[in-house]
Amino acid sequence: MKAIFSTLLLVVLFVTALAMGAQNDELVRVNYLIAESEMRLSWLMAGLFIAGFITCLLFLLAFYTRIRLERATLKRRLAKQQKQLNKFQDEMVKDS
Repeated sequence: MKAIFSTLLLVVLFVTALAMGAQNDELVRVNYLIAESEMRLSWLMAGLFIAGFITCLLFLLAFYTRIRLERATLKRRLAKQQKQLNKFQDEMVKDS
């Protein structure tokens, strides 16, 4: 359900960006740090939207990878502690 909602939101944002871009055909001057250029506002909006989307995906991938590594580490530690607990329980039963 969460994936459907996210996909739907992304589609709505993309369609909105396209609709706004189609209405804005005027040229704008873009000042970069070391250069300057003129481009259509629609192309600028589309490019920035795609750049933002890719940036967010990269951050998502980084956080997802970190969480997966932490999860694997915690699973290994849990398995080790479970073995120790079972060993201690077996020793308690033998001592009784």
